[in-house]
Amino acid sequence: MREWEFEYMKDKKPLKIAVIGCGLIANARHLPTYKRIKNVEVCAVCDVNETIAKKTATDFGISNVYADVSKMLSVEEPDIIDICVPPQVHTSVALEAIENNCNVIMEKPMALKTSDCDLMLNAARKKGVKLCVNHNYLFYHPFIEAKKLIADGAIGDFVGMRIFLSTPKPDMIDLKDHWYHKLPGGVIGETGPHVTYMSQAFLKNIHNVDIYAKKFLDHPWAPFDEFRLEYEGDNGFSSVILSYMRNCWTANVEIFGTEAELHLDFNNMLVIRHQLKELSYMPLARSSMSTISQIMGGTASNVFNVITGKQKVGTDVIIERFVDSILNDTPLPVTGDDGRETVRVMEMIVNGYHEKYGA
Repeated sequence: MREWEFEYMKDKKPLKIAVIGCGLIANARHLPTYKRIKNVEVCAVCDVNETIAKKTATDFGISNVYADVSKMLSVEEPDIIDICVPPQVHTSVALEAIENNCNVIMEKPMALKTSDCDLMLNAARKKGVKLCVNHNYLFYHPFIEAKKLIADGAIGDFVGMRIFLSTPKPDMIDLKDHWYHKLPGGVIGETGPHVTYMSQAFLKNIHNVDIYAKKFLDHPWAPFDEFRLEYEGDNGFSSVILSYMRNCWTANVEIFGTEAELHLDFNNMLVIRHQLKELSYMPLARSSMSTISQIMGGTASNVFNVITGKQKVGTDVIIERFVDSILNDTPLPVTGDDGRETVRVMEMIVNGYHEKYGA
């Protein structure tokens, strides 16, 4: 137990957490994380589908179940509201929680419009509560390591980047009645924020975007299933592939510098640095040996972290740091202003999509 945990527990009760929305992300990521954190207690779950809420409460040993947010807030008086509902209702739920003096953490995207983000930000400042958005890929090991390497000059000056993100068909595009088909931009409204905030981690001031879309699958509810996005910032470009027609997950990021490049493999949680300055046999051999060494070292480290329980996904880290921010007034892992900036760029993408394809 860390010292701050011991001191906090001597004088105060655990932070009370209430989770709104009992779907996949709450059950698979948020609630298991809270169970591992000291000094917090999930006092209640809430979902308009009370049957789902009751099952979640049973699975995680949570005493109180609600189908109405207002009633839950008035009865439980939680310290933290964790919002795991579709983004269409983030703003209304967050504003009510903030009005009740709750700190708020929510799934991405923060909202569908920057004007809604501003409403939440202004309300949080007025009440003096904290507001955080779950930009989880930023806190996976490959991304954290890449940012450190770049800050240390490992690739020279940043030039640009490329992202490939593929979501299995059965998990997304095949689900005819899922809420993300009703988002502005459809499926890109759900996964587009991921590639946007990853691009924003390195691109300064994204001021121009372009989108290309094509349809391969026979899904009347999804106008397109393959997308290419281009982001232009002051210091370079980010080129993105969003694919929804495959039957497997893939998440890779390549970051290019003047001296070298980084390959971030989220499937295997590896970061590989490539540097080849001459196309001849010896430099190629040295580059190959370096790649093999990095893969073996990274794999060994991953195995050790899994065995010792130190391997964490991005959502784990964000929730832990959010709780720590409330207990010790440390910086938020992702601020509401960060969330707003991602929504600003997503609005540009969706507007361009509608103008270009009328979808």
